Amino acid sequence: MSGREQRHLPKQTRSQETFKSILAAAADLFEAKGYEQSTTHQIAKAAGVSVGALYRYFADKEAIIKELYQREITDLRKLVLSEFSLTDLMGQDLNRLVRMTVALAFKVYSQRPGLRRVLSEQSRKIAELRQLRTAQEQEMHQAVRQILAVVPAVQLPDPEVGAYLVMLFLDSLLEDSILHARTDNGFEQDRIIDAATDFILRYVLGSVPKT
Repeated sequence: MSGREQRHLPKQTRSQETFKSILAAAADLFEAKGYEQSTTHQIAKAAGVSVGALYRYFADKEAIIKELYQREITDLRKLVLSEFSLTDLMGQDLNRLVRMTVALAFKVYSQRPGLRRVLSEQSRKIAELRQLRTAQEQEMHQAVRQILAVVPAVQLPDPEVGAYLVMLFLDSLLEDSILHARTDNGFEQDRIIDAATDFILRYVLGSVPKT
């Protein structure tokens, strides 16, 4: 077992509560102080447990952030499945589908943006997180590509590249407007979502369908 692997999965209720407390404390500290500035001693103190108790569950700080990142991926999958019906995913109403996707992305990124920024930054630095990020991006790219390939109105000559560009645009927009926003651009979020939806539709269809 490598030093960065999670040491022990809790089974008893008390152990599960300790496990959750450590993760919650780590999330708060990472958001408030940053990943590099947070230590396992600070996390243990904030969680109300001993350092020894923390090390029973996590080998080090990287193991903690890896668990937080994995949980975020799992929660995102659950959210997507709860938001989209099979009819939506078959693209019978592409306008609605695109807007729902953009709105959902903004909703997710707006929840604890400080923590999400830390997770995003560290997923580019820590090897194991980078692998998780790559796998998640590939899964999302495949889903978008499949949708673009089966919707009759889409006229992209290369749905694979088209999916990549759509994802790149949306990711850059979210990073700039939420995660790394340095100043208030003065735009209401609904205006940005509407404009982003039109932008994507114009790209994949050549025009915005009338509703």
